[in-house]
Amino acid sequence: MGKYNGKNNENLVRTTTLKVVERAKKVKINREKIKELAEKWIGKKIVVPPWPKEMHLKTSDDRVMLDYLIILDALNFCSWSSEEKWHIIYQGKKYHGYFALSLALAKFFEEKPEKANLIYLSKISFKEFLSIFDGIGKLLFLKKRWQMVRAVSLVIAKKYRGDSRRFIMSGRYKLSVLVPKIYHELPFFDDISIYNSKKVYFLKRAQILGADIYGAFDGRGVGYFGDLDYLTTFADQKIPQILNHFGILEYSRKLSEKIRHKKIIKIGSKEEVEIRSAAIWAIEYLKGELKKSGRKLYSFEIDWILWNKSQTEKINNPYHLTKTIYY
Repeated sequence: MGKYNGKNNENLVRTTTLKVVERAKKVKINREKIKELAEKWIGKKIVVPPWPKEMHLKTSDDRVMLDYLIILDALNFCSWSSEEKWHIIYQGKKYHGYFALSLALAKFFEEKPEKANLIYLSKISFKEFLSIFDGIGKLLFLKKRWQMVRAVSLVIAKKYRGDSRRFIMSGRYKLSVLVPKIYHELPFFDDISIYNSKKVYFLKRAQILGADIYGAFDGRGVGYFGDLDYLTTFADQKIPQILNHFGILEYSRKLSEKIRHKKIIKIGSKEEVEIRSAAIWAIEYLKGELKKSGRKLYSFEIDWILWNKSQTEKINNPYHLTKTIYY
């Protein structure tokens, strides 16, 4: 990955994915559809949804909250299944996907406060880990998730004396410092692919951790960052899905068929790298169009808008399926 010196504010996600977009064969970005969506949003005076605090742990303890967010975003991937989709019942309601993860983990932190810390989690047994995410249906990568939680927790336990505040504050209130620290220091956050023999950085979970800290703390205190524009969108499966639904991402016939028939798109394949790269730059271009009309939004705010829409909009096309620990 190369040595990180904390001086370069360039986001490698933007620069490396742009090179993919310029050479892509299977995924194209429709700039006219981007203009149409920008005009629609301007006309509707689109509102950025708040970070959903009601779906996460509620605590006034900064360290506990940061512990929770670090573990949550270590696990924030691959919530789909070809079998029955994993879900939980929480306070009488059914939740699946990301919110099932966030609420199940919040319940553990609330009910077992003596265990809700990174020192304990660095040694948690597989049996106890399974009990946290005891739901209905299949959650993929369970053994791997357990290993990831232990490994991530162990780094902070050893290097930062178990205090997640020390780790986050070492970012000096800059995402351009913190995000590279996350993927260099925390195991399994190095979301990087190879395309035409060149590294392509996506860093979905490293970037979303920064955004979640900002959201959870209302951009204040430990959640203050002076360079929010550093973040890109978080390249997963839901953002490309809704961009394709809006006609912004256009897939080759063969790729469209694969997605429609729910065939696995291999991690690191040209198709998969092109889908994620195009999603990132579609949001960058949309941000630019909105700015021309006087509406300044950060890339992650556009991500929040689209992700929320993907939960409520009637979308006929499925999202692409990739078995991965990165999103």
